[in-house]
Amino acid sequence: MLEALPDLAWRARVLRSEALPGTWLRADDPRWPPALHGLPGAPLALAVEGDLTLLEAPGVAVVGTRHTTSTGRAAARTVAAAVVAHGAVVVSGLAAGIDAEAHHAAGGRTIAVIGQGLAASMPAWQAAVRQRIVRRGGLVLSEYPYGWNATRYTFPERNRVVAGLARGVVVVEAGHRSGAKITATHAQRFGRPVAAWPGPAQAPSFFGCADLLAAGAWPADAPGLIVRVLGHANRIVAAG
Repeated sequence: MLEALPDLAWRARVLRSEALPGTWLRADDPRWPPALHGLPGAPLALAVEGDLTLLEAPGVAVVGTRHTTSTGRAAARTVAAAVVAHGAVVVSGLAAGIDAEAHHAAGGRTIAVIGQGLAASMPAWQAAVRQRIVRRGGLVLSEYPYGWNATRYTFPERNRVVAGLARGVVVVEAGHRSGAKITATHAQRFGRPVAAWPGPAQAPSFFGCADLLAAGAWPADAPGLIVRVLGHANRIVAAG
């Protein structure tokens, strides 16, 4: 269990309360994403903005560093496009860099899990990406009260929700110490497959991907990867 998760009293308040501002999806709602049921440390309610029907589709997380290279950005677009082409949705964390690139490439077929409340302050670029996601038919989620500002803890917490919503995680570009590797760790704990993009061997921004590949992650540039990821979760998606 992560140390900074909201305590049980706060969780219970979310489930009981009808007074929290905004639109909330509770864990007892039939629209609650099945992927989160039974996961250790899963949120009991999510603030939502956008198209909830995306929660019915299989998701693949596409995550990586904020400090990208042209190689990483191109890889993020390639993976996100493949996810959408196979009828799945791209799940990511609405961070700069790889996350934003993946959301953009997915069009409206994307779910963004943010590390602050839906009414909390955020950088102008992030607000613009969020608005574009919702305008195109995507979905934005948060487990935090509407005005809850981001902290050093909320982004690692957010990563477990990204991993939980996904059938598998693709780490596109990440250094040795990367939040994307935290997402991959959660995915492994949840029994989800992990893939990593094998970038240039001497590029520090891909050293985390090399770590994951050495530990048994699937190569993210392998043909049929998305079918394999979705098939691992007992829902084979035809390659078309």
